[in-house]
Amino acid sequence: MKDLLKSVGQDYLLDSVSTLKGIGPKSSKTLSQASIESVLDLLLLLPRKYKRRDRWLKVDKRLLPRTVTIEVLIKNHIYPKNRRSPLRISAETYGSPLIILLFSFNKAQLNNYYPPGENIVISGDLTLDGSKLTMIHPDYSVKPDEIYKIPEIEPIYPSVYGLGNKFLQKTVGNIINVINDLNPIPEWYPKKFIQAKNWPSFSKALSLIHMPKDNKDLSCIIKARKRLIFDEFYAHHIKLDKFRRSAKKKEGFKVEGDKFLIKNLINNLSFQLTKGQLNALYEILDDVESEPKMNRLLQGDVGSGKTIVALLVAMFVVSGGYQVAIMAPTEVLAMQHAKSLKDVLRAQEINKLNVTILTGSDNRSEREKKLLLISCGEAKIVIGTHALFQRNVHFHNLRLAVIDEQHKFGVMQRFRLEKKGNVNSIIMSATPIPRSLALTVFSDRDLTTIKEKPKNRLSIETLAISVKKIRKLLDKLAKQMSEGQQVYWVCPLIEENEKNHLSNSNDRFLYLRNEFSQFKVGLVHGQMPSEDKESELKKFNERKIDILVSTTVIEVGIDNPNATAIVIENANRFGLSQLHQLRGRVGRGDKKSYCFLVYDGNLSDQAIQRLKIMKDTQDGFEIAEKDMALRGSGDLLGTMQSGHKIFKLSEVMEEPELFLEAYKLAQDTKTALPKRS
Repeated sequence: MKDLLKSVGQDYLLDSVSTLKGIGPKSSKTLSQASIESVLDLLLLLPRKYKRRDRWLKVDKRLLPRTVTIEVLIKNHIYPKNRRSPLRISAETYGSPLIILLFSFNKAQLNNYYPPGENIVISGDLTLDGSKLTMIHPDYSVKPDEIYKIPEIEPIYPSVYGLGNKFLQKTVGNIINVINDLNPIPEWYPKKFIQAKNWPSFSKALSLIHMPKDNKDLSCIIKARKRLIFDEFYAHHIKLDKFRRSAKKKEGFKVEGDKFLIKNLINNLSFQLTKGQLNALYEILDDVESEPKMNRLLQGDVGSGKTIVALLVAMFVVSGGYQVAIMAPTEVLAMQHAKSLKDVLRAQEINKLNVTILTGSDNRSEREKKLLLISCGEAKIVIGTHALFQRNVHFHNLRLAVIDEQHKFGVMQRFRLEKKGNVNSIIMSATPIPRSLALTVFSDRDLTTIKEKPKNRLSIETLAISVKKIRKLLDKLAKQMSEGQQVYWVCPLIEENEKNHLSNSNDRFLYLRNEFSQFKVGLVHGQMPSEDKESELKKFNERKIDILVSTTVIEVGIDNPNATAIVIENANRFGLSQLHQLRGRVGRGDKKSYCFLVYDGNLSDQAIQRLKIMKDTQDGFEIAEKDMALRGSGDLLGTMQSGHKIFKLSEVMEEPELFLEAYKLAQDTKTALPKRS
């Protein structure tokens, strides 16, 4: 919104709050700590509710308790015998006795605010203590001819530590008065659109929200809020569209690769690419071959085949003489990508390509050798974890960065990898992202989506089972394993935790090894040395392990067609998207597969709803929408953006239609920022 304000000549709204009357260094610092830096920030601190103060000319006890403004006669002050007791002020209002209680007071000021023998007007919450009228700490105390100082409708602001509501109300009110005295703030999108919505102008919306005068104003506040929320959404889209267009103008990223090689690789795969995969591949290759820098989000449902698309793009870039970096959040997933790539190369009988794996587990001498290969350009495809974006990693001619499971990385971590060369970038998400959320977080990127799954993928039967019925589950698993099939068993924790009683993989491993003495039980979790993890996963893939106990480390990238069942303990503690991701570890072969959601204790309404959605739904995009509806976009955004809050006024999920409407308007108009009027 700041760019829009500058463009229409409203720069004063971007001035520091320290320039405002009544705000000194201390108040300015307090506001800054609450992320309120500018005048605009203060205006966007919207009231959380409104307090109505009814002006009473007589007392009606039937309507109490109530917030009222009422005239009283002060009789006397009754001081407490000890410090813990309140000061009692005896008063009378329209013939009825009234007690005013003050738990903190200044003796020197007491007679000014509550002068004995005089009439004053007070406003606050009037209650009945037995049969006595009582008001604790009135909000206002004024002389009868100053009643105009007490608002009939008072905005109540979110708490800002160290600053009271009256301070915020007065400061914001002063700003609104200045805006009203100046020329109204010009609109930055078509007035016809505002009129069609029956929304107030920007200036009027601020006045209605911060300084409502009567019931008519109150009835317009919902529209005024929507107007400001829309402004913030619209400004966000305009800014990112401007950023995207600017990025597209940058040259020097064009890659001329060998498309004949890619066709041969596709023809020699052990499976056939889906139409969705081919469309995604050609869409990305067209982008890579063009001059502008590519920024693309590649997303798809579990098992839709995003990885092979990214690997084929990587081979195209390498065939043009450049380097590729593929970053994964875990060593397990990095190793899986390396294996998948080698399978592709083996099918084409390409053995000379140097694929280097760089992780935090490398010893010093191994790391130095790999860094040398990367810096001289001999390492053509570098696959690794967080180690890739470290400062001492230098590429020779990096032209493509592929970031898998992008939500596991912070924004700045992705940026640091992308800055290591003239880099086209693909970020991948195995967890489908609702379209509204993708537009919010990744508006500066083009979106490629693979919706269809391979035709031979079977649906997975999902069952919710109480932990009390685990014996029946063990019998069913034993039957499957006796037929040569394999099982995943997922626990939320690695070891026992005193703070909760969730299942842990270490204890469950010992338990299952005892229960399934005739079968081989394996264990893998994030704290194991990478060699041990790789060894266990390799044994599992080679069918030397029948049941693999793990944490969510197997959430992505593990592909074993012979695994036909997955048990997820404490399933009610997981989010929908993670449950769907874990479920995607099975159903990759030609046998019927099962997902068992084991729950414990009494389930909350939301937990029951989550388990029901999992049982009824196989579509990852539908699950993502429902997950966002249950958890809120703030929770998901927090995961995807390392806690960064994008909007001040509303979450996308709270106003999804408004958000998409703002996106559409920004796209339709392709607005250059408005000129100063």
